[in-house]
Amino acid sequence: MADEKESESTGKKANKGPGLMTLIKAVAFVSVIVLLQIAAASMILPSAEETATIASELATTNLNEDDSTKSDDDSASKAENPLFADGEMIEVALGNFHSLSHNPKAGSRINIDFELFATVQEDEHNEFVDLFAANEHRIREQVQVTIRGADLSDFTDPTLGLIKRRILEKINRALGKPLLHEAIFSKFSFEER
Repeated sequence: MADEKESESTGKKANKGPGLMTLIKAVAFVSVIVLLQIAAASMILPSAEETATIASELATTNLNEDDSTKSDDDSASKAENPLFADGEMIEVALGNFHSLSHNPKAGSRINIDFELFATVQEDEHNEFVDLFAANEHRIREQVQVTIRGADLSDFTDPTLGLIKRRILEKINRALGKPLLHEAIFSKFSFEER
């Protein structure tokens, strides 16, 4: 019986797992792989001098290309982006707005007051005035619908970016042309009761 216990303890020692030598071999193998990767990367990556040379060549090339294509690129970018168009942008008043709505989920009321302005190109100002006069009531209704349809989190955004984009989209659609380029809130007051 003593022999059986002794053989069991010897068997347990043998089945304990990998020995110290196996662990050392694994660490050595991983170390060799890492060193090979470092050596390969150092051969591929350029030196500091080579990087500086490449950067100066690219900068010189870009400057030469910019000079030769500047007039073409400027006219194309102005045509694509109305904020860079030739005309000056001026502000136009769209009116004072007051919205009071009930939030049934929270059981509260939301009171919003603000003055709304927008920017329009100076050369399109007369066209805007005519279209605004013809569609003023529809535009005011679209602004009110946008404000009432906005989430509570939209009003806590410091820039009111989403609301501004929605209002611009709705007003330009009501005008029939994208004359307005930026919405500006003045005296914005938001209160939840």
